[in-house]
Amino acid sequence: MKKIKFLFVVFLIVKIVQAQPKDIYFENFELKIDTSVFTLAKNTHLYQLEKYLFFKSTQNQGVAEIIFRPNSESLIEKIEIISTTDYVLIDSVRAFEGNVFSGKIKFSDLENGKNIGLILSLKLTNGKNINYQIKLYSYQETYISQVEENIDVFVDEEKTIEIPCSDPYNIRYNSDFSDSKEDDISISPSLNTLKIKLKSKSIGNKKFTIRLKTIKPFINQNNEISYDLPSFKIGFQAKPNRIDYLNPVEGFVFFNPDFKASSEIQFEYNKNLLLRKTYRIEDQAENGGNLIAEIFTQSQIGNNNKILCRIRTFSVHSINDSYLYIKDGDKTRFMSNFNITEKPRLDEMNIMHEGEDWTNNLAVSPGETIEVRLKGKGLQSSHFKFDGAEKIILDSSRLTDEVAFFTMKIPQNIPKKKINVFMNKEGSAYSLMIKEFQKTTNFDFVMVNYGDKTLPLTHAIFDKPIFYDKSIKDINLNFDLSKIDENGKIHGKQYLNIEVKLLNSRNDLIEIQNINHVVVCPNETSPRGSFYDFKDCNNQTISLNDVLVHKTYSLEPFTQVYITITHDAQKYGNATGFARKIKLILKRKVSFDLQVSFPAGLLLKKFNEPGYGNLSGISIAFIAQMSFYDGERVNKFKPYNFGAGFIALDAFNYSENSKSRDLGIVVLATLIPIQSAKLSFPLYLGGGYLLRNATPFILFGPGLRFNF
Repeated sequence: MKKIKFLFVVFLIVKIVQAQPKDIYFENFELKIDTSVFTLAKNTHLYQLEKYLFFKSTQNQGVAEIIFRPNSESLIEKIEIISTTDYVLIDSVRAFEGNVFSGKIKFSDLENGKNIGLILSLKLTNGKNINYQIKLYSYQETYISQVEENIDVFVDEEKTIEIPCSDPYNIRYNSDFSDSKEDDISISPSLNTLKIKLKSKSIGNKKFTIRLKTIKPFINQNNEISYDLPSFKIGFQAKPNRIDYLNPVEGFVFFNPDFKASSEIQFEYNKNLLLRKTYRIEDQAENGGNLIAEIFTQSQIGNNNKILCRIRTFSVHSINDSYLYIKDGDKTRFMSNFNITEKPRLDEMNIMHEGEDWTNNLAVSPGETIEVRLKGKGLQSSHFKFDGAEKIILDSSRLTDEVAFFTMKIPQNIPKKKINVFMNKEGSAYSLMIKEFQKTTNFDFVMVNYGDKTLPLTHAIFDKPIFYDKSIKDINLNFDLSKIDENGKIHGKQYLNIEVKLLNSRNDLIEIQNINHVVVCPNETSPRGSFYDFKDCNNQTISLNDVLVHKTYSLEPFTQVYITITHDAQKYGNATGFARKIKLILKRKVSFDLQVSFPAGLLLKKFNEPGYGNLSGISIAFIAQMSFYDGERVNKFKPYNFGAGFIALDAFNYSENSKSRDLGIVVLATLIPIQSAKLSFPLYLGGGYLLRNATPFILFGPGLRFNF
């Protein structure tokens, strides 16, 4: 009694958890696939002691819209979906009115009964970043068609019934599936069908019920996790056998249009079947039937109660057409039934890569998912094996006797050079050739160092010109090989071309160098790391000083260094790859130079004379000055500078009694409102000491200046 109460309490807890799922961050969460909507509130179930949002899918579905409705107390500011091998991000999450976020993803493979972890990065209003996971469970319903009743079966005949089934390999096959205790019944999976073999031991009208369970769970009509499929009934009439029935070991033989050739067939042992004898097989018990085949009873096989025969076929036959009658002359001795079908053949094979059209080029790359189209004869009853591929799914909706479609995934770590295609356990003339991926990827694996830091080429700092105010000892390009193949995405070898141009401060091209055919290969962290051919790989650091005539450490101020890195289009079928350009400018803040200027009309105030001073004549000034570069323009100065030196006042006055001629030590501040490269018209403000008059002075006025 205590155990019953305990189980009842557990049952109530589970029901409460299932009926009222709560989440610490989201009030609700919606997953929209086509016209179906699955929500956190209605479709969450407790499975394997964890909460999963169950959603129904089909093999062809993949794109889903996700709508997040955060709790008011969760304070979520931004949501990002992190891509995994289970899905990729199509449309990033955006915020909408009403505290709603929405984005889109594409599932990589919605196989039946798959656990998927939706990884989110939540940015809260308090500045914290939290990784959060929502667990999803993708399921597909398994459908079994109803069986026709009133099937005629002869006693001791082994009758095979094929029932259409959407996924026969998701069904548990055990010994207690049927309530029939009088007859021998077995069930086995086949291509999109369940094969039910029954053998009646007694005559009469019989009916029994079959109950099956799935291997992976699904959600039933009561919105509950279930493994139980709807039961179905089989009814048949077991008739007395007037003649012995011979059960064939295999249910078919192939029709051979060359009537002289024969093949093997085995029947269960019957004491009345004579060895070393030829029997005719016709389609009716009475005389005058159509000749279907001839058998020659060759030998008994060991102790396994089988008779080995040679069969020569003359016509095709289906078990649905009629029974076959085995005759000795015109007298019917036995009954049997099996298919005589045209031997299947494979005439053509095509593949379709994602986003492309059908092609007869059978080259595939590791990690990709492809669709395969087979054309031939007898494909509907044939079994195919793609040796080395995985997740192989037959599209039963398009299957005919002439065409078959498969989707499959090429394993990332496949060690083979080709995937052989087998048809009915025999090798065919077709195979998929394994070709390493050769796709361009962005340049986050290219690392640039021109100073103290090493940055990826995709860094935002390279989106605009870089003014660098230190000496560049060297510019190095090295490669983070683990970035090429990562997160389940394989790109393969990267073929690069590098161009380096140097321009001086006047924008004159002084040097150009090309580094072509650079091959960068992924390292051992790649799923294909041990399968690449590394003979042509160039993974070492590239030093630009090894190729430049003008070394970076000797470049003049405001030299411009342009580095352009592109993918080699010829290696990618002339497809446009990625391109990235770096512009480095050697920036300087200050310049020191010697100037000779001719100030004229200076207002000169000597401290040993009264008044405001006098205007001087033409003077000569020799000044060592410090100029300041404009940080926003290349090789342009700000309109002021400071200097110190000598000034010869009234230098061109040669009168012997000239009192204004003098030599002074001066400190000058210069403002240049109008200037050119060599000639400018400055305004001076400064002061100093006159050597002849032995007095301090100050001056102000215009001048004419030359730069050297």
